[in-house]
Amino acid sequence: MPTNEEIIRQVYEAAEASVRDTAKFISLFAEDGYFLDVPSGNRWVGSDVGQPVEALFVAFPDMHRELLQIHAMGDVVVVELRLQGTHKGEFHIAGGVLPATGRTFDAPCCDVFRLKDGKVAEFRCYNDVSTWLDDLGALHDLDAQLLT
Repeated sequence: MPTNEEIIRQVYEAAEASVRDTAKFISLFAEDGYFLDVPSGNRWVGSDVGQPVEALFVAFPDMHRELLQIHAMGDVVVVELRLQGTHKGEFHIAGGVLPATGRTFDAPCCDVFRLKDGKVAEFRCYNDVSTWLDDLGALHDLDAQLLT
């Protein structure tokens, strides 16, 4: 059986734009496992955990997660990473939709996972939305940028 760190590395690999295997991503979660985007409060459970991954593929077809550090402690795995990509499609955020800007982003992130019986039971993503939006040129006049 793979270690918890190996399972989490599989989660990230499945979510890479070069791999784009949403079915594999979903299969690594427990049936009632969830994905919580902490900044927005959006939560996906069960097979719906693939929805945010698919949405990011639309907005950022070259989406990449640069893993900086992985700390595995019992059933918890904490990952420090950078989210990176080029904004080529609609990006759905709180308040509306940000149309493609063609700009790249490189935002810090920290993900916390809890595993149970070899499956992801909890995935909490703490991403830096302000850096992300600033890199896309939308932070300072966000309302004017959004399609509603």
